[in-house]
Amino acid sequence: MVFPEEEAPGFGLDTWYSRWGGFITVDYRDLATGPRSGGFYSTTIRQYTDEDLGLFDFTQMAFEFQQYIPYFNKNRVIAIRVLAEITSEDGVDDSIIPFYLQPTLGGNDDLRGFERYRFYDNQAIVVNVEHRWHASSVLDMAIFADAGKVAPRLRDVDFSELEWSAGIGFRFKVQDAYIMRIDFAAGREGFRWMWTFSDIFNTRWGIY
Repeated sequence: MVFPEEEAPGFGLDTWYSRWGGFITVDYRDLATGPRSGGFYSTTIRQYTDEDLGLFDFTQMAFEFQQYIPYFNKNRVIAIRVLAEITSEDGVDDSIIPFYLQPTLGGNDDLRGFERYRFYDNQAIVVNVEHRWHASSVLDMAIFADAGKVAPRLRDVDFSELEWSAGIGFRFKVQDAYIMRIDFAAGREGFRWMWTFSDIFNTRWGIY
């Protein structure tokens, strides 16, 4: 499939950027990977300046909320993550940014029932909910649901017309730290499975 150039802004245009930004993070999870209680809250901002062409000056912001709710002596955990990524150019909420820097959804870390980079646009929001339980000293299991969307304008970032996926996962651990994850997920475009050496809720931005 061939896409018109307007659907891939920045394609074929060589430029370079200067970038600055900052973040504020509150992290009181009991573990950095595979946490069983606590929370993680983060706000990140990045400003990009197109130093060569002067075409793509924009700001990106990310707001992330993670909460872990244990019960049965932490043998079972409800894990919730909400992530919103917002972009704007010169304060305008319907701006266009280069396609290679637009927020994306799909793959192993957000909408697991869809292929990696399946959805992309200027704005994105995703919600993940997992119910995890202790299966053995080296294995946790989880059932999960993912929901999210991308949108061109800030006013469209809401919880309507979401894409959905759901499935079951296996988290292999050493001394309570997750070292490997296998997930099986289904969405409206079919079934996929993934094998990765990371936790599902790794922060996408944070310290850089």
